[in-house]
Amino acid sequence: MNSIRKAALSCILTILAITSVAAKDKDDLHQTIKAIAAKFEAMGVGASYVTAKGKPVVQQVSFLQEKDLTFPVNGNLRQIALIRHGEPDLRKTGKFSYMEARKFAVDYDSVGIVTPDAPFFEIQNPKEVAVFASSINRARATAQYVFGADSQMTVSPVFREFETAMGEHSPSLRMPIKFWTTAARIKWVLGIDRQGAESFADARRRAQEAAQILVSASADRPKVALVAHGLLNRYIQENLEDMGWHVVRDGGSGYLGTTILVKLDS
Repeated sequence: MNSIRKAALSCILTILAITSVAAKDKDDLHQTIKAIAAKFEAMGVGASYVTAKGKPVVQQVSFLQEKDLTFPVNGNLRQIALIRHGEPDLRKTGKFSYMEARKFAVDYDSVGIVTPDAPFFEIQNPKEVAVFASSINRARATAQYVFGADSQMTVSPVFREFETAMGEHSPSLRMPIKFWTTAARIKWVLGIDRQGAESFADARRRAQEAAQILVSASADRPKVALVAHGLLNRYIQENLEDMGWHVVRDGGSGYLGTTILVKLDS
């Protein structure tokens, strides 16, 4: 009986020790992620703005480098940057008829961007960074602006924006373009008048696939950058967080908005 009690007590102590170590590791990870996020915030405070046509458009940003880490990092630090494309170079003000809105939707996928006067994303060692871009022109043009036209990058339709369709109905209205695009997106999410576009469920599965591609790339290079689109990036971010990645810089949803996530591998 004593031997059984001793074995049970030993088992309980082992479980308590393992639980304690796991709790400490989790706390250490939480504190490290907080420190990394604080570092990005501090970098943002002193960052200057890049301009386009004389107006400030985006703050300068970069990945963290080893020299930036003034705290111990126990493990391999991987970073993924999700960058939204720059502002498309076409008219968005005023009111549009239905047919003008349809043409806008087509042009939106084919035009270039309003190129800022200087690069806003600093890359100190290009060999450390795996670059991906959407096949849609506004994102591809942004990637070439950010990383250089001659830089190596993977351009794929997997990273294209969630598809929408203006539909076949043509109400006789003149409304801001935001009205037409929002209405089209709502109809698409509800599965109304899709006109052959992929479903919302299929688009979400594609975002999951895109997230996995970025994670796989980060196993070979510690820094990964994707230049894509607002809605796609949002769902990629959700998938990355589900896989244990942490947002340390939230760049918002504006043009050239850059969100950075990190993961520490022990």
